[in-house]
Amino acid sequence: MTIHITGKSLLVLAATFLLLAGSLIGLHFIQAPAVVHAAPAEGVVPKSYGRLVAAIPDRIGTGLVFEDKDGVIRFVSITGMKEGQLNRYDQTPTQGGIPKSYGHLVAAVVNDKGTGLVFEDAGGVIRFVTIAGVMEGELNRE
Repeated sequence: MTIHITGKSLLVLAATFLLLAGSLIGLHFIQAPAVVHAAPAEGVVPKSYGRLVAAIPDRIGTGLVFEDKDGVIRFVSITGMKEGQLNRYDQTPTQGGIPKSYGHLVAAVVNDKGTGLVFEDAGGVIRFVTIAGVMEGELNRE
């Protein structure tokens, strides 16, 4: 039994072999992409900002939320730069302020509507408040 191979078939077979061989050799010489890491961000946060309450996504990376002994809430970037502050009040409402009666800040969350703050008072009432100071909801603990 004899096999007859035409010139066109031989040409196609040789071209296919060369294409596969070239692809394999090319893959062998491709170097893995180098992973470049940015230098870690360093900054300073004054201890007077109080306790760290939460870490949230921020425009420039990670944001930190602090609450001091007077209840003042501060938003700080990972570089240590203060990005904002919410004051607390006892009786007279202040623009952009949060009532001290809401208790301590226990968490901060970010969703598609913006940043939300979660407070819990001494009686166990949990309040959900927007960054603008608008109450979104309340839960009572029993």
